[in-house]
Amino acid sequence: MSVSSRQEFGNNLRRLREAQGITQEELADRSELDRSYIGGIERGERNPSLNAVFRLANAFRIETYQLFLTPTDDSLSRSESVGISVSESDGGLTIRFRYDQFDAEFEILEASKAEYDEVLSVLRKGLAAKNNKANAVAEAYLLATAKWPDANPSDLWTFLLNRLYCDRSVHPTSSARLNLEQSWKRTSGWALERVLESHYGPFLKNKGVTVEISSKTRKASLLESIKDSRVVPDKADVLITYKKAEEERLMGVIHVKASLAERRTDDVPMSQALIEAGYLSIFWTMDCKSYPAEKPINNGELGEIGEDNTSDKRQDFEEHGHFSACFSYNSKTLPTDESSSALSRIYVCDFKNPNDRFAQLLIDGLNTRLAE
Repeated sequence: MSVSSRQEFGNNLRRLREAQGITQEELADRSELDRSYIGGIERGERNPSLNAVFRLANAFRIETYQLFLTPTDDSLSRSESVGISVSESDGGLTIRFRYDQFDAEFEILEASKAEYDEVLSVLRKGLAAKNNKANAVAEAYLLATAKWPDANPSDLWTFLLNRLYCDRSVHPTSSARLNLEQSWKRTSGWALERVLESHYGPFLKNKGVTVEISSKTRKASLLESIKDSRVVPDKADVLITYKKAEEERLMGVIHVKASLAERRTDDVPMSQALIEAGYLSIFWTMDCKSYPAEKPINNGELGEIGEDNTSDKRQDFEEHGHFSACFSYNSKTLPTDESSSALSRIYVCDFKNPNDRFAQLLIDGLNTRLAE
């Protein structure tokens, strides 16, 4: 680069960094470059290598050419150049992110920037370690629910973990070519299964119930006694097992979905076959559903508390009994009325204590089977 080109590039780099509200040290961490090297580039003293340009673009979640655009270029708006950002106030945290055409924001009450940084650090380290991405997401999410127990669990999943994962600066440079939106769709399903297993597993194990993410072979082995073509082992997300007379037995299956629109109807035939054969078939969901807005609301698809809204999805449970029960982790979900004679019920839970209504349903199921 010429001297003038170096200076222009350095100015663009500093402008982008300041727009995102991060220090040179934070940019160095994101890009895996030396802080003094970044300082030299911003001052126009250092000529960035092609590798450095690539790493910096990846850190900002932009295309490499956008680092060379001047501040007057319309093709590089503030919203395009920054990912998720956070500000702290007396009331808590405000998370800002791009949601289609909106610069959206989501608030976490009684939360601090230091707590947010802990969650972000766990996610970053997990993704950088090249272990299972789903494990990294699950660990970060469970930490978030522990830090902010009064926050809506579904909001933390939708507006925090999803947005963080899709922020390219959170990933190591080795993931630069990864389509993050598609990766989230695959990773988030596995991560939710791990959230369920991690949160409830130890408590239920002490009660004699096991919830487990199993191999294809094990699923097939435990389900083979159900002679019904509708039972497809690959559709069994999490198995529920117990022991009776030292023999391991199947109690049922948990269908884990972030939203009700996520292949719910595909699971209905197998669910009906399981129920008819005397097994539990539980739908476990974050009930995620929101629309683009400056302050998006994650109302879910089962009706907001205070509304009288009998949707087709609610009818699947309450009127048709397609599943044994539905457990939602969206505090805006409308639970089934206690006085209702519904075929199966919708419950609302959180992650404050594993000894909740979901766990009790499994423990009741165990006691019934042991008494038979």
